[in-house]
Amino acid sequence: MRIAVCDDEREIREDVSQKIRHYLPEAEVCLYERAEQLLTEQGMPEILFLDIKMNGMSGMELAGKLRARGENVTIVFLTALEEYVYRAFDVGAFHYLLKPIDTVKFYEVLEKAVCERQRILEAAHLRRECEEESLTIKNKARTEKVYLSEIVYLEVFNRKVTLHKMQEKLEFYGRLTDLEHRLGDDFVRCHRAYIVNLHYVRRYDGTEITLENGDSVLVAKTKYAEFVRRYMDYIRKREEEWRGTGNL
Repeated sequence: MRIAVCDDEREIREDVSQKIRHYLPEAEVCLYERAEQLLTEQGMPEILFLDIKMNGMSGMELAGKLRARGENVTIVFLTALEEYVYRAFDVGAFHYLLKPIDTVKFYEVLEKAVCERQRILEAAHLRRECEEESLTIKNKARTEKVYLSEIVYLEVFNRKVTLHKMQEKLEFYGRLTDLEHRLGDDFVRCHRAYIVNLHYVRRYDGTEITLENGDSVLVAKTKYAEFVRRYMDYIRKREEEWRGTGNL
């Protein structure tokens, strides 16, 4: 499990990280001094302890941006001012802790957050098994099912397609044109050699798109306007979904 602590006070970061490591020795604990650092990460933590008021971007603003792009991280806010607590739930906060942090209360909240992540994982697994669309990839003697939500982007070179996930890639022979019609509205052909999953777009300009795994792909001039339109539609759709569940 990956857990992050984002607070501009070094003492708070160290205190919270020590408590996490004591309770979950196997967890990967990442520390951040500024909210902006999290926006450029290749992958989100599963649980985030986040200071509400920091220098630069506030924790509340960061949480709003994460929700707007569809991140399902479990957020526990840290704050010295109880007046901010009520606003925390406007951005889908799971819980909050008041500073100075009470050790007993901290472990109670951490245990609940871990249970919440387990519930989310189990629910996602069930959805995948019952509902989620997938591709069946065949390469020589190997056949593998890949869920569409796992695909960051696809690229083709000399009829060999490379399917990129966050941590791995698969190669097989095929044509992007054939795949394009099977991937759905969340995927866009931005170049003759690339199809990207809009969920994983981190940033873009007129020449390239940077994705959440750190890779960058080209955008054809003739496809840029269509890509921007589709991406804006995707963002609006995700925002409506969050508002509908009361998480934004």
